[in-house]
Amino acid sequence: MLAAVAYTDALAASPVVVAAYRIGKTDPDAKLVRTFHIGNSLTDTIAGGMQPLAASAGKPMDFHRFTIPGAPTDWLWDHPGSGFGDPRYLEAFFVLAPIHHLFTQPFAGHGRSIENEAEYSGRFFAACRKHSPEVQPWLYVQWPGPKFEDNWSRGKVDKLPLKPATTWQEGVANHLAYTEAVRERINHRNESKPVLIVPGGLGLALLKTQMDAGKVPGMTDFFKEIFSDDIHLTAKGRYLIALVHYACIYKESPEGKVSALTSGLSDEQAKLFQRLAWEAARGYRWSGIK
Repeated sequence: MLAAVAYTDALAASPVVVAAYRIGKTDPDAKLVRTFHIGNSLTDTIAGGMQPLAASAGKPMDFHRFTIPGAPTDWLWDHPGSGFGDPRYLEAFFVLAPIHHLFTQPFAGHGRSIENEAEYSGRFFAACRKHSPEVQPWLYVQWPGPKFEDNWSRGKVDKLPLKPATTWQEGVANHLAYTEAVRERINHRNESKPVLIVPGGLGLALLKTQMDAGKVPGMTDFFKEIFSDDIHLTAKGRYLIALVHYACIYKESPEGKVSALTSGLSDEQAKLFQRLAWEAARGYRWSGIK
């Protein structure tokens, strides 16, 4: 793996650019996987890291995104040309075809409902399917902040029968229940490939449980290690979310296959994160892993 930063006089350093290189042969049977990710800053959790992670395992990936910080899915649909990545998504769906995996991030804030989310995520899936009929649609689960005081954690989400969370992990479960309700609504009226779910929050919940039990070497404070603010993740947290995506996309464990990249994890810690990501994906019924 190579990481590069540009410097010049009187200016701040550039962002770190990471690229993975393999010594030896790449799997000759590995085919290019093209992914497209739609959401807000939590979708950007894996931007810049997903493609080099896959490359470190010898798997060529073409990663694309359309994100607007703080934006729910209906706002994204109504504002093509804004934000980051490939904001003119309809043109991108045509130019990039075939797209193999399309991800949206349900966002129940700002008064949005399950029906609203299903409608607009469904619109993105249908638009992509016009040019990539075999695309796999995904919903990407977010997570509560350290204080888990959002509406999901309080059990107040669009009339879902959720109990107020008493632990952070229960807050994650409420987020997941909301996403599953969106999935069910989309699939109920969709005759194409069923929507699957990337259980990113579950991976974080497993890590917190392990850390609280003293089973993560060198780490004891989950929120200090994993969160950079009240919702966004550190390099270590972003690495875990990228690993969960890897497990779902390739339907295999990342253990021993991928690099630790710039996560700041030791080899032992990285292997544990890889195992937990696989446990989260393999153990979840809507991840598509049998």
